[in-house]
Amino acid sequence: MDAEALTTTPVGLLLLAELAGLNRFDFLEQIGEPHREVVDVVSRHVAARAASLDQLAGCNDRLVLLSAFAAVMCPGAADTAAAPHLATAAASLLPVARSLAIAPGARWWWEQPDGDHQRWLAVGDKPPPRGQAFADGLRAQTEADEEEERHAARELPWPPRNGSVYSGIWWSPPLGHGVFTTTGPIGALPAVGLGCLADSAGEEVFQIWDIEITSRARIWEIAGPDDWGRLTARYPRDVTVSRRHDWFRMTGRDVSWVLPDWPKVAQDWDGVHLSIAGFITATGFATTVGDAATVLIGWDPDQTLWLNDVFTAVDHAGSWTGTPGLEAFPDLHLPWLEFR
Repeated sequence: MDAEALTTTPVGLLLLAELAGLNRFDFLEQIGEPHREVVDVVSRHVAARAASLDQLAGCNDRLVLLSAFAAVMCPGAADTAAAPHLATAAASLLPVARSLAIAPGARWWWEQPDGDHQRWLAVGDKPPPRGQAFADGLRAQTEADEEEERHAARELPWPPRNGSVYSGIWWSPPLGHGVFTTTGPIGALPAVGLGCLADSAGEEVFQIWDIEITSRARIWEIAGPDDWGRLTARYPRDVTVSRRHDWFRMTGRDVSWVLPDWPKVAQDWDGVHLSIAGFITATGFATTVGDAATVLIGWDPDQTLWLNDVFTAVDHAGSWTGTPGLEAFPDLHLPWLEFR
């Protein structure tokens, strides 16, 4: 468990600030005052919370810690403004990172998915695809990806003309045509995907399916950027034409871009899992792959992309109605802080 890695990304820094009870609005006001240095503000705040860090280190409530992560995984305006300043004080937040890394309730953030309990969220009554339908979904998505490359070659000139802004497909995982993903349940939350969703359309009704995975399933774990880079390097597929506009604006790099060739990955691996730690440390950054680069983006935390039908049991577990995201959590507070 690499605690220091949590201090290297905006989401990681915002999470540590949340766990330390550092209000971002107050923080921005304080560092705007004359003679108030960022490092001094952060270090004094963490020092004042030193006693409570022992409680964080001993926290075994997985849902409470997950709610803190959900509160910052999609940064708001104050979060976005605060993150660069927090980066200059990353060393001051390291004690918080070390406490989180040893907390029993966060241990699963660095682990593979629980094969006995995975949850698929469905809109409508259609059951999960199995067998040939499962394989057909991946093949249809692959064909759609290939067509997107051809479309981008025709419609998205590079470099942009006359200052025009072009956008193609910006996300990394295959997300359509019935491609199958799951997350695990956490306490009173039927699935992590209900509480940690990057983009919510408001209140929805989901059918929840309980999925059991064979113990022989081959799962590639993404716990950090190196894991994502190695997967892409082993099964590279050129996606420069479709991604270069969006990923250049995101990273500032003008290079060849690659993603995993999912049908080739499926020959060796049954699933690819992005852990919570992997999401925090790898999402949104360019990772060098030989002479090219790749970006992990659009993949939800604790989400496993299944490439082969390795399910031993599939059961309907009921329905859920609500707004995915932070609203999906019960009314929780961090017990080592005063109620906020």
